[in-house]
Amino acid sequence: MCASGAQDTIQQEDIQTMQEYNQQQAQQYARQTALYAQVKSVLDPILNAGPNQQGMSPAELNTLNAQAVEGTAENYSAAGKAVGENLAAEGGGDNPLPSGAQTQLKQQVANSAAEQESSEETQIQSANYQTGRENFTNAEQGEMAIAAGENPIAYSSAEINSESAAGSEANTIAQENNSWMNAAIGAAGSVAGIALMG
Repeated sequence: MCASGAQDTIQQEDIQTMQEYNQQQAQQYARQTALYAQVKSVLDPILNAGPNQQGMSPAELNTLNAQAVEGTAENYSAAGKAVGENLAAEGGGDNPLPSGAQTQLKQQVANSAAEQESSEETQIQSANYQTGRENFTNAEQGEMAIAAGENPIAYSSAEINSESAAGSEANTIAQENNSWMNAAIGAAGSVAGIALMG
């Protein structure tokens, strides 16, 4: 029994499909690799900076620090003005405050303002480093995703499956093409066996 024309056609179609699939896989891998290279170029500097990096841009950090300074200055100005007005109101009576007490009250307001500003700047700096750690962690996860995506095993196993289908069909055809020879050899063996017995 020989392979039919339909089987030969199927084999040719399998081979053609395998070649088209391999070409598409190569094109997809090239596009994917180019995209990964672009993303990696953004992630590499973040990853290289390590987990102790700052995360805010200089402009963002400057804006937040300026807001802390300005907010504290406004609050200090208002508090200083209120203390001054209270001292002036009390200064006109029979029991004026000594100048040392006035200075001490003004100094307490100034110290409170400095503590507030320092506290806000410390919170900003802490948030800056927290953002840097989050950036590092996200970059690390992104790089691992790129590495997994660039793993050639997925591409090669798909190619192997395609080649396996074409090879299986070729094997079936070869067996059918050789089956007539096996039948002829078997028949010749039977005739020779009968001749020897007879």
